[in-house]
Amino acid sequence: MMSTRDNEPGARSEQGPEALVALSQLALDHMEQGVCVYDADNRIVLVNQRYLSLFDMSAEIVRIGTSYREVLAHSASRGNFPADELDALYSARIDQISAGKPFRTEQRLASGLVMALALKPLPGGGWMTICDDVTRLARLEAELRVQTERSQHALANMSHGLIMYDAESRVVVCNDRVLRLYNLDPGIVKPGASHSAVIEHWISRGNLPGTSPDKFHDARLEDVRTRRAKTLLVMRYDGRMVQAVSRFLPDGGWVTVHEDVTERLQYEETLRQQNVMLDAALENMAHGLAFFDSDMRLRVCNTTYRKIYLLSLDETRPGTHLSELIERSMGSGAFSSECTPQQLVEVARSRIEKRDASPIRRHMSNGTVISVRYCALPEGGFVATYEDITERERAIEQLREQYRRFDAALNNMSQGLCMLDASLRVIVCNRRYIEMYGLSPQMVKPGVSMREIMEHSCELGNHPSTTGAKLYADYVERLREGEHTLHRHLSDGRIIKLNHKRMEHGGWVVTYEDVTERHKAQARVAHMARHDSLTDLPNRTLFHEKMGEGLNQVAIAGGAMAVLCFDLDNFKTVNDRLGHAAGDRLLRWVAARLKENVGEHDTVARLGGDEFAVLQRGPQPQSAEELAHRLVDIIGHPPPLESQPIHVGVSVGIAIAPDHGLDADELMKCADLALYQAKAKGRGAYQLFEPEMEEEARSRHALEQDLAGALEGHEFHLVFQPQMRLDSSELTGFEALLRWKHPSRGFVSPAEFIPLAEENGLIVPIGEWVLRTACAAAAAWPGVTVAVNLSPVQFRSRGLVAMVASALAEAGLPPQRLELEVTETALLDDSEATIDILHQLRALGVRVSLDDFGVGYSSLSYLRKFPFDRIKIDRSFVGTLGESPESVAIVRTIASLGSVLGVETTAEGVETEEQLDFVRECGCTAVQGYYFGKPCLASEVGRTIETLNMVRRVA
Repeated sequence: MMSTRDNEPGARSEQGPEALVALSQLALDHMEQGVCVYDADNRIVLVNQRYLSLFDMSAEIVRIGTSYREVLAHSASRGNFPADELDALYSARIDQISAGKPFRTEQRLASGLVMALALKPLPGGGWMTICDDVTRLARLEAELRVQTERSQHALANMSHGLIMYDAESRVVVCNDRVLRLYNLDPGIVKPGASHSAVIEHWISRGNLPGTSPDKFHDARLEDVRTRRAKTLLVMRYDGRMVQAVSRFLPDGGWVTVHEDVTERLQYEETLRQQNVMLDAALENMAHGLAFFDSDMRLRVCNTTYRKIYLLSLDETRPGTHLSELIERSMGSGAFSSECTPQQLVEVARSRIEKRDASPIRRHMSNGTVISVRYCALPEGGFVATYEDITERERAIEQLREQYRRFDAALNNMSQGLCMLDASLRVIVCNRRYIEMYGLSPQMVKPGVSMREIMEHSCELGNHPSTTGAKLYADYVERLREGEHTLHRHLSDGRIIKLNHKRMEHGGWVVTYEDVTERHKAQARVAHMARHDSLTDLPNRTLFHEKMGEGLNQVAIAGGAMAVLCFDLDNFKTVNDRLGHAAGDRLLRWVAARLKENVGEHDTVARLGGDEFAVLQRGPQPQSAEELAHRLVDIIGHPPPLESQPIHVGVSVGIAIAPDHGLDADELMKCADLALYQAKAKGRGAYQLFEPEMEEEARSRHALEQDLAGALEGHEFHLVFQPQMRLDSSELTGFEALLRWKHPSRGFVSPAEFIPLAEENGLIVPIGEWVLRTACAAAAAWPGVTVAVNLSPVQFRSRGLVAMVASALAEAGLPPQRLELEVTETALLDDSEATIDILHQLRALGVRVSLDDFGVGYSSLSYLRKFPFDRIKIDRSFVGTLGESPESVAIVRTIASLGSVLGVETTAEGVETEEQLDFVRECGCTAVQGYYFGKPCLASEVGRTIETLNMVRRVA
């Protein structure tokens, strides 16, 4: 059963439409354009005052109901066009309107006015005309052409390219310089060409705007709208750069001047890069730097200079004399001197004159020592550098301190360290190395050989099953290979990592690291990479490896192996109702049951989500079918979760090697196809792969491909099944049913294509089409309702409520005449969210019914959560009334429940008079089914209504 839902605003008051029409008429009468709307019979349904005044027509004649021919006759009588042209004009216009496409025309009135007319068909039939007085625009265009001709000669001799557009973004004038500049075709770029066409041609010639033509065009129109002057740089087809400067005109157009600025930009970029490099070099120098002119005035200095002398940016402006800088620096406390600033300047001048660039040591107040040098420049002036040499002077002391710290660090390292000379004798080692192997500090000291240390370590029992001599011989052989890393596994289970690095002047530095815990962690990570973290079962990666191994054994040694794919039924419902923690407990329980029931050498894996798989050896397919049958039964009876009973099951697909192949991917595909068939059986079943399933899968894929194009190909249509009240035999409405007629397949059953559409999401656009089509059809019916099914998938898509409201508004259908049918499946998927959407639909004024009631296991809870307007009893119960006492009891119970709750109950599938009498006796309030007629096309609904009303009157 298909489901489609849509909503619209709630019912308005009776005053609302009239007020809205009056408000709309008031708005139309104040428009500057004339508007007249005609219905499908070419009679006026709406006209504004401006339309009458433009053509000097009488409101007494041109009014609602007046035909288009009468309007033209009246217009001719007012002298707007010759009366003898009436018939020809009317015929021509009607032919153009009948073509169903909008068109524009101009009409010059006898008064000399020029009217622009735009005629447009309307979606529901009928059409409208919009009129505007363009007389002044035509005059302005003539004046503009004269002005353009006068300017043409001047423009042709400009050194710059120039192009002018009018307010409608069309070329007014373009000089030859623009055409040559961009290699444009004068046959395209000419007066009257649109801006978008010019841009498109401009780009086709290889010129680059830096964005798409549409974006470039839209940006330019936005500049025009905001009257914002713009300067752009664009790249010509040959890579040269052109600057385009736009200025906007009072009349809404604009002028753009184009100039080739390639050389200028290159020069500016070179200069900019040089300045950037100079600034970067200046500011990133470790030394302070200052340039002075021949008058000893500052020209430029860097930040380091300012920091050294504690000077601000304002205090070091170009033109400041050196003496002022020294005075300000002393005043800020940067340094002190027995000499005055003037005396220090004289010292500097003397050194510059002598070209003495030797350093001057200056002790600063913060304890740093600065080396100052003055270097005279050939063209006059000098450069002063200021180097902080504090660290250099402290280097010797720091080196001594470093030795002391090295000794402390060596003996407090977390790693062991041993430095060996070229003869493999100890130069130095730390305390951690000795402790790591439990060596004697008296024995391990500078000068002892590594062979002696290894023998000592073996005597302590660190290295089982080897001797010191053998250990040393192997060690020397490894060192011949160069730098390397090796791992020692000690007798107490620890793992020591040895890393060997050559020293520049011979010998080795060896570090020793206890990596026991790291190796354990890596082993755990390796396990996690191949196992599921929730169940600790092998994951998909390990499962495929095991499958590959098993298939190799089957190929070599014979025998058979089964692949069983398991998928839990209704697992999402458990997650949604009880939470993910409960869902995880259920998955662990399933994993435990799988492991308990497989053989010792079989493999159980969790492939992801609620998907599991088993590799089983043994006689096949008997073993696999027995296991599948047993697990379907066990997993179908899970223990309660969160003190609540749960309803889950498992579907199983089985593939056998070598019968179904020896390729892992192919075998998994076969098992998946079998699983799909098991689910199609109704879940809680197992299925052995059969070759026909591949053909079915291909057919299903082909059907899915055809379904994807069915909506666009107009292959769907609706039929409508009548719904009757039982107490009065009154026709209350129709249920909209979707039908698909494929060009070559013929009619495709909804039971075949609706589930497919729900799986791939096509049900959302199809459902929207159904709702809009049904609402549009029902709008023409005499007061009866239309019922439309909604799919659970539509509730998961955004905008369902807005879509229903839009469909009602578009069709003009009152909300109370739309009934949306919801199945229990939609509520099972996400009941809280779905209930919230149902309340939003109810707020629109739409009726909501619960379809297929009684099929699920939790329907009563939904009757408590949401006050449905109707309960529809599934046809499966009505169809078996004469055969099943259970069906009789269910129908009676549902009808009684509806009566108690005050909810209408509709029995579906009534085909015989006996069934009709029985559901009436049970207390059902309404029925639908073949007894009252088969579903009919929209064009036949009127005749069906007449027939059923006639039957009612006779009855």
